Amino acid sequence: MNKHNTEGPPCAHMEQLLQAAADNSITGIRRWYVLAHAARCFRCGNFLQRMRLTVKALREAEVPMDAERIARMKAAMHRDQD
Repeated sequence: MNKHNTEGPPCAHMEQLLQAAADNSITGIRRWYVLAHAARCFRCGNFLQRMRLTVKALREAEVPMDAERIARMKAAMHRDQD
């Protein structure tokens, strides 16, 4: 496992898992693995923290967010990291 200690995108194989952990859509051993990885990998830990804040903001938004809008926001965030 990479132990990145600099700013940058999350590990490529972790991005979708981190997103799922941020919105609590994974459980069990997969969730444990993601959280353990994020605790040791600076980039993935930062990504998870930002995703959790984003999910919280979306849930608190006055305007209901449909799946298409959320997908566009995730795509925009991904483009910004490149």
